[in-house]
Amino acid sequence: MMHSDKYIQALVGSQSFFEIHQEEVLGVKMDVFKNRPRSLVDFIELSASHGEKPYLIYQDKVISFTQHLRLVKKAAHILQSQHNVKPGDRVAIYAANCPEWIIFFWATVSIGAIACGLNGWWKGSEAIKAIAAADPNIIVCDQKRFDRIADQAKHPTLIFEDLDLTSYEEELNSFIRINEDECACLLYTSGTTGTPKGVMTSHRSMIANSTLQMLQGAAVSQHSSSYGIDWSKNTPTSLLTSPLFHVSGLSAGAVTSLFAGSTTLVYDGRFLADRVIQLIQKFSVTSWGGAVPTALKRVLDEAEINSLILDSVLVVGGGGAPMPPELIERTKKAFPNSEYSFGYGYGLTESGAITIINWGENLKAEPSSPGQPMPSIKIELRDEEGGLITADSVEGEIYVQSPSVMLGYYNNPEASAAALTNDRWLRTGDWGYKKGLLYFISSRRTDLILRGAENVYPQEIELILDSHKDVEESAVIGIPHDDLGQEVMAIVSTKNSQLSDIELSAWVSKDLADFKVPSKWKIINTPLPRNASGKLMKHVLIDTSKNTMVEEDE
Repeated sequence: MMHSDKYIQALVGSQSFFEIHQEEVLGVKMDVFKNRPRSLVDFIELSASHGEKPYLIYQDKVISFTQHLRLVKKAAHILQSQHNVKPGDRVAIYAANCPEWIIFFWATVSIGAIACGLNGWWKGSEAIKAIAAADPNIIVCDQKRFDRIADQAKHPTLIFEDLDLTSYEEELNSFIRINEDECACLLYTSGTTGTPKGVMTSHRSMIANSTLQMLQGAAVSQHSSSYGIDWSKNTPTSLLTSPLFHVSGLSAGAVTSLFAGSTTLVYDGRFLADRVIQLIQKFSVTSWGGAVPTALKRVLDEAEINSLILDSVLVVGGGGAPMPPELIERTKKAFPNSEYSFGYGYGLTESGAITIINWGENLKAEPSSPGQPMPSIKIELRDEEGGLITADSVEGEIYVQSPSVMLGYYNNPEASAAALTNDRWLRTGDWGYKKGLLYFISSRRTDLILRGAENVYPQEIELILDSHKDVEESAVIGIPHDDLGQEVMAIVSTKNSQLSDIELSAWVSKDLADFKVPSKWKIINTPLPRNASGKLMKHVLIDTSKNTMVEEDE
């Protein structure tokens, strides 16, 4: 399909690095990048050409591409020689953002093993579920996460704080040749039951995603340069605020930076707007790709309060939730040199992240749209029976086909079959419509709550609430929040007039991460509304809760 942006269209032409042609991908003809590397091992080997240029900056550490390559080889040797990790084995990584996370990811894929990126925000019980499902040869983690699972973990564990890779002498002798359709990593996403599902992401998928990121970067560079933006002023430095266990942090962040030879500034700890701004100023950050609406709004608030203009930043990109037009305009004022490159889009872990992007002239014309498909990405809208929808403004489920789409869910054939068609179309579960080349998201996955950049599945919380002895039934819904987009509300039916929201919060908190714990509660002594078939009518609860919340806020 012809892309409407002239810069992208020119870049994917014949004889270019981004040239596209057709190949079979797992038995299906698809558009692919002709000149792509054939595995992530190629990324590692190519990184040596960047020499002493900084790859990772973390707190007071600066790790060059050369140093990183040596550390990867040392970590790979440890995995092979001390823990007998072989091709196809799993290595679970459970930690906050840090260089060791990245080093052990690259070490794992370099020996043909599979990196399992566990959500660092999970409490012990949630992490243990994922570990049990992956059955890794070894868990590598930081001390804080180890303490969460120490009494339950049954697998060998390596703690980052106990490891000094710089003094370790032995290194991997040679990298392993890997088929690009082999699994490189598992990135976890929860289903409606809350059971973690490991999204099997291939080498091909991560390479395709990184190539798309670089294509987009090349296009916005050419576009903004035509308006006089100077891209040579500062060294390309990307601020990584997304967690590494998330596709945007790992694939779009650390992996793409290695491929492109750019510097990654690794953010760790709780997201603090003033600290983000300090880092942008100190290191003359040129790109911030993790600007999800919640994080972006907080940074803009801080910048506006202090009358700051962050002019080193040439690229700001977001996603994860709808981007209000007002927020787009504020972004352009705080980051003036990003005016011609700013964009946001739509994608899933299962689709390999980048799928649809809106920027440039399209963004000006339709700021509420996440955009049009990137090259090599096919999008279809289908009705409830799977029939193709071609007409504009007709809502349907969004289907995606591309080299970036997941292999399936690890050890979960039922879920894989439900998500993937035989010809490798991904059923996203999201609904939308199109106008011309642009797509619009009308509703996310059924009942899904988008709290900041985190997905919250109500059924997971409802199951825990319903297990409480005094709870008759419960319903969890998302209600509007000025900062987060949505916050979590629970409506609980009980016959115990003494049951409090404090007790219920503690009940949920013992098993789930803090961002999943409801912040709003409504405790009633009447049954929840259901239809004739017994199905809970959440739309009634949502409408009622909106009105109630407005009154309470006043």
